[in-house]
Amino acid sequence: MTDRSQVAVSRRSLQSLLEDDSRSILHIVLLLGLCGLLYFPYLGSTPFFDKGEPREALAVQDIVQRGEWLFPLKRATDVPSKPPLFHWSAALASKIMGRLDEVTIRFPSALYATLGVLLIYVFGRKLFGSQIALLGGGILATTLVYSNQALTARVDMTLCFFVTLSLVIFYSLYRGFLTGELPYYGFYTILGIGLLAKGPLGIVLPALVIGVFLALKKRWDLVFKSLFHPSVILTLLLGVGWYAIAITRGGEGFIDRQLLQENIERFSGGSGHSHPVHYYIPYLFSQGLPWSLFLPFLLWDFFKQNLLSDDDTLFLKLWFLVMFAFFSISVGKRPVYLLPLYPALSMLMAVWFYRHVAVSAGKTVLYRLVAIIAGSMSLLLLILSFGAMWNHDPGWFFSPIEGFLKPKDRANLILVKDSLATFGWSFTIVSLLSSALWFSLSQCLWIARLRSGVQRLILISILAAFVSRTMVMPVIAEAKSYRSFMEEVNQRVKPGDKLYLYGEFNSDSVVFYHGGAIETLDQSPEAIAGKIGPGNNYIIMAKRSWSKIQGDDRTLPAPVLSSTSTGPEGDAPLVVIQTGG
Repeated sequence: MTDRSQVAVSRRSLQSLLEDDSRSILHIVLLLGLCGLLYFPYLGSTPFFDKGEPREALAVQDIVQRGEWLFPLKRATDVPSKPPLFHWSAALASKIMGRLDEVTIRFPSALYATLGVLLIYVFGRKLFGSQIALLGGGILATTLVYSNQALTARVDMTLCFFVTLSLVIFYSLYRGFLTGELPYYGFYTILGIGLLAKGPLGIVLPALVIGVFLALKKRWDLVFKSLFHPSVILTLLLGVGWYAIAITRGGEGFIDRQLLQENIERFSGGSGHSHPVHYYIPYLFSQGLPWSLFLPFLLWDFFKQNLLSDDDTLFLKLWFLVMFAFFSISVGKRPVYLLPLYPALSMLMAVWFYRHVAVSAGKTVLYRLVAIIAGSMSLLLLILSFGAMWNHDPGWFFSPIEGFLKPKDRANLILVKDSLATFGWSFTIVSLLSSALWFSLSQCLWIARLRSGVQRLILISILAAFVSRTMVMPVIAEAKSYRSFMEEVNQRVKPGDKLYLYGEFNSDSVVFYHGGAIETLDQSPEAIAGKIGPGNNYIIMAKRSWSKIQGDDRTLPAPVLSSTSTGPEGDAPLVVIQTGG
């Protein structure tokens, strides 16, 4: 090769490298923009209204108010159900932003979700190229369960990110993307940190996937190296070290709560969430929407191939299969537990879309069945839109459905139906636009142009998130949340007054919105009735408890405050009674 030819080749290589870098930067900007649209604007759109978020928020509150970083407690006395990594992250966000509220407590979930999307993009780019990686990141960002957990103040997204990061680092070491000893130290550091996200799962999930992969590849040398690498000590120092400190601080209460109830009993006995082995099959589809429309095709195409033919897809398949099997075997089950398998499933879905070329006659028929589903959605939204324009009531369509629902779901539907009227033309416009996108998607599926349909699905996901998070969930949340009620309570209870809790109801959000611990009274209804009257003490109780007290003495003064909100289960409106001692 002449010098001139060598220079030409070098120039082409440099140009190609620069184009790849600029393309990657553009893709990262696009994914950041997508996550920015889906997650961060909605962090404060709803108050805490379920059982889970206030429970975690109390541990964050303890860190911020008492400075108890190492072993935070709920209500300054109760051992939390999860390790503190999420709580540390939320407390740090609260300290930086200078406030403690729904936004700062949910912020870590949105941040870890965004980092997870970018991580999957970088990983996928190394394995399959930038176009597939971009699609994989987009699929993950818009998958229903992933998008929802990005807005939830729970530990699950934190666990998902660190499990994903540990698996990405391992496979990058296996493939030679990372070399030397330093990445091993990073890998075991991440495992140790992951242990603080949701307990042993932070190690068990990566270990199972890695172990099965290395066993299938018969790489016993890597098994030995992984088990006996000197950096294992980092995992022990970070994860096991904190547990040792927590046991000395929390004693039997910590062992029973976090180690026994939340791990061993949850896996072997269910601990209140017992379900059969097949429980997750429908949730795999429902939580994976809208992309699970193609899940049967993906599973059929990928798993009819030779499992060991391709290391890259093999690792992703095992990531998905091993986690699904593990959670299915566990007696205790909740739909959100499946979250850590969706990064792998999203990349497998992206690979499938891009490798999907030839279409058999049988598949064409199946795609057209999915196209009919998409077309039906388009028609439904069109009818909804024109009906709203005709009678000026966007909620008209839901009235016939009410009779088929359970009382709790019917109450939520009525709330949503009534609230839609306040959105007027904005709801109708979004419905029409969604109808057009579903119709366009059905056309793409009818002629088997799947990659063209991908863009429609992402836009549909953005619109669905907008409707859900601005029109639906805020209404349901306000009907259940005690935030407004506690704002009234805090205004009424002056410095020097005393506030108490009484009776059975979920009071975590009450304590959080009060801004500090509240003493619980353990007295008989007769004793409480004897104290009611003018004074500087106040008692919060469920309306049913008040009815029981009042039933014995109708002359008792009425409550000074009553809530319109009904609590997480929709069955516990609260009252405040005034007492003299």
